[in-house]
Amino acid sequence: MESRNHRILVYQPAHLWLAAGVGLVLLLSGAYLMFQRGVHYAGNELEWLDRRQAELVQKLDEAGSENASLRQQLAIQQRSSEIDRLASVEVRNEFAALQDKLQALRKELAFYRGIVSPGDNKAGLNIQRFDLEPRSTPGRYKYKLMLTQVKRNDRYVRGVIEIEVEGTQDGQTRVLPFTSLRVDEDGALNFKFRYFQDFEGEIEIPSAFKPQRLTIHVKTSGKGQPPGVDKTMEWPA
Repeated sequence: MESRNHRILVYQPAHLWLAAGVGLVLLLSGAYLMFQRGVHYAGNELEWLDRRQAELVQKLDEAGSENASLRQQLAIQQRSSEIDRLASVEVRNEFAALQDKLQALRKELAFYRGIVSPGDNKAGLNIQRFDLEPRSTPGRYKYKLMLTQVKRNDRYVRGVIEIEVEGTQDGQTRVLPFTSLRVDEDGALNFKFRYFQDFEGEIEIPSAFKPQRLTIHVKTSGKGQPPGVDKTMEWPA
């Protein structure tokens, strides 16, 4: 008769619960440690990011301030350059104006010297100049006439000026007296002077009239007066 060895297993649930509890504690501890490590790492990263953000904000503010300063310097430099340019232009314009004025004064001085010390100029009454300047209105002209008396300024010369404008109208030759062309003026051009006298005003030429030449008659009146003088010039005079 064979004998058999039998192993009797005793079920002890307390040991299983203890092992499970220990494993759970270890698992939770490991998880907690990982969480704390993650929190610590995240905190360090967040702190670094905060510091980095603060540094970037500071650098951005510094760059903005520097940019504003550079813009201001550029604006000042541009303004200074513009002021220098305008000043230079103004100085050049003033210099040119002074040169023109000086030239005009020299001509005027030469003119007066010619009256006081005539030299080879013709004695007696002279038509010194006659100018016509077109105006903005078609057919209108500004005239300037100057008479002079040379080498006999001890007495006044007097008389009247008559001017005629010769031209064509409707295919016919016409002569128009200056008195009929003067604007807002009437009467004769009378003169009385010892050295010189200026005349100026405006005339208006009829639209259908085409002027060709102009004749000036300077007629003296009274005893002991110098002879008159005539002058004809092409249009425009």
